[in-house]
Amino acid sequence: MTPEELEDAAARPAPPAFTGLSRAQRAHGRQLAAIHDMYRAELAGVADLLARIRARTADPAQLAKAVDDMHLARNMAQFGTACGRDCALLQNHHDIEEQWVFPAVAARAGAPLAPVLERLVAEHRVIHRLIGDLRQAARTLVSDRGMAAFAQCADRFDALDRAIRSHFGYEETALEGALGAYDVPI
Repeated sequence: MTPEELEDAAARPAPPAFTGLSRAQRAHGRQLAAIHDMYRAELAGVADLLARIRARTADPAQLAKAVDDMHLARNMAQFGTACGRDCALLQNHHDIEEQWVFPAVAARAGAPLAPVLERLVAEHRVIHRLIGDLRQAARTLVSDRGMAAFAQCADRFDALDRAIRSHFGYEETALEGALGAYDVPI
């Protein structure tokens, strides 16, 4: 899957409708969005730093450290893609979803959510690649502070930012009802 395919909302399987959920069930289903908000804040911080570098009020070398300090990148560096791997100390957000949340949803919701869960795992793989691409571009920018290196880094960030925001929006919408209806631990 390419980043462009990830962002194709029409290609994403629709979840079944969950009607009649209580206020508590809806609130429980929205807990995933609260976790995603932490990552969105990190992305906003990097976007702000990119804007300051573009305005020449920040050193491009700061970008590599900012990217490395993101939970997204630290977890990626520590655990790799870890898709399907059993690891006792899973810290990576996607790994937690894939190892605990998605299987719990699948066990309780059954086949109707299987295509959604498969799509979400495929989107995780794209995001992992984009994080790696951004880390590499940020490291290149440390040694090559030219506009071409900066433009490549900014482009990689923009691709990651779009993919993550698109993915999070889909994941939150697609899973909110199931998480609440089946009281899946978040």
